[in-house]
Amino acid sequence: MLSPYRVIDLTDERGVLAGQMLADLGADVIQVEPPDGSSGRGVAPFFADRTDESIYWAAYTRGKRGITCNLADARGRDLLLRLLETADFLIESSDVGRMADLSLDYETLHERFPDLIYTSISAFGQTGPKSHYVGSDLAIWAAGTPLLMSGDDDRAPVRISQPQTWGHASGDAAGGSMLALHARHQTGRGQHVDISAQVSAAQATLAQVLAHQLGSADPERYGGGVKIRGQAIRGTADVADGYIVLLMGPGPAVGHFANHAVKWLVDIGAAEPELLDENFVTYADRVATGNADPALFPRIQDIMREAVATRTKQEMLDISIEYDLLLAPVLDIVDLGNSPQLEHRGFWQDIEHADGRRVVYPGPPLNILVDGQQQGICRRPPPELGQHNDEVYGELGLNPGEIDSLRSEGAI
Repeated sequence: MLSPYRVIDLTDERGVLAGQMLADLGADVIQVEPPDGSSGRGVAPFFADRTDESIYWAAYTRGKRGITCNLADARGRDLLLRLLETADFLIESSDVGRMADLSLDYETLHERFPDLIYTSISAFGQTGPKSHYVGSDLAIWAAGTPLLMSGDDDRAPVRISQPQTWGHASGDAAGGSMLALHARHQTGRGQHVDISAQVSAAQATLAQVLAHQLGSADPERYGGGVKIRGQAIRGTADVADGYIVLLMGPGPAVGHFANHAVKWLVDIGAAEPELLDENFVTYADRVATGNADPALFPRIQDIMREAVATRTKQEMLDISIEYDLLLAPVLDIVDLGNSPQLEHRGFWQDIEHADGRRVVYPGPPLNILVDGQQQGICRRPPPELGQHNDEVYGELGLNPGEIDSLRSEGAI
């Protein structure tokens, strides 16, 4: 899809996924690092037998070519400008203001390259009172509101385990860059795509981010989920080999699924048959008017938790399909790696590294099929530091002696 386009990727760990997504779609993505390597190379986890090689960096740079360039050096900046003459996109995730200090900000480059799509990824965006704040993963989750909904209601929120706010921001950056490319087809001009990780985190809560403004009740936390007006709307439940996500709630939107759950509980003898006469589509309204027992639904939830506790994730998935429940197993990494669905769709990609190792990576964010055949899979391994310096700078017309000189002088 993107094979005619070139991306100059200046991101560190805060945005490196964005360019990788474009590489998966066929773009020529050139990862630019300082001469001593990106800080992203130090992000855990690391390969078990190579404690100096970041799995994080490898996963998000596969499919790219890699060069070094010292942007603090005038010669390095000149080389970057020459690269931009051949590029369609620039993606950066530096601290707000640094690109302006280097005269590489959007306003400056737009004058020279009016068709360049310039994408910035930062904690709080390029403007506003928080634009220069330092944004850790935890701070961004807190500022974006997802942290409010994590944990139990009898204690403070707990941090979301695996850092991922920058992943959400990177995904939005890739999508925003595509929108800007579509606009360029209409206008011939590039745009500045300004991504705020705070906004990306807020959008990760889906419709919940709109609840307060639209007059809905603010959510309360409880163990394994969220409840509104005292009623659980989603949550996790223990099963024999892990967890499931189970939505059981009354009301016109989801009450009929609760009716299905009661049918299953009655069929297995866990609940009394008289409960089949209860309609949970109208239950909440009847509780509000005093025409239904408010303790009934919590009791059914307790019965449900007991019933699922002795069954496996696969058993509950089969039951969910048979009875039409709002239920899904919570997969762990091993489950994901063994997923027959992902295997069938060719999601996992076996890639050979430069040293001969073969590593299995997650595949592209979407399948491109031509006559039923998967297209656009880039099996380029993650680049070693400066691996493609000779190749990329050679494309600019530099000879090997000039490249060696620039390297020895610290410009690349």
